[in-house]
Amino acid sequence: MKTHFQDLYEYSLQSNLTTIGLLEKYASDVPEKIIKNFSHILNAQHLWNHRIEGSKSFFKVWDIHPISQFREINESLFQQSFRIIEKEDFERQVNYINSQGESYTNSVKEILFHVVNHSTYHRGQVMLLLRESGLEAISTDYIFYKRK
Repeated sequence: MKTHFQDLYEYSLQSNLTTIGLLEKYASDVPEKIIKNFSHILNAQHLWNHRIEGSKSFFKVWDIHPISQFREINESLFQQSFRIIEKEDFERQVNYINSQGESYTNSVKEILFHVVNHSTYHRGQVMLLLRESGLEAISTDYIFYKRK
């Protein structure tokens, strides 16, 4: 299972980096909605990493970050995620409180998968919004990442 999650997170890392490259390329033309959506991807990964580790998070769900900070935040998050994948018991149950103040429990593996799935969903939204803004968009689908 560790190898599977390492692969999924490597895919997510590369897809984020490709997306960040587009956002940097068009920085002056990128609508705020796109910046908000990509910031949300980073914020969610941050929050889930901290929930797994049982530590205090610094970002809120809808905090907005400047495009110029996306690479640094992304790199830091993935280093943290890879450490989690390396050391965590995937079956361990994590108790947490969501952004609405409700208590839940999920396994580490459920959370790790959710983060990848959530990121994929919102990257798709980012690409749609880029297209709608007349800017270049690309596919960040997993199968394209795996094709040699």
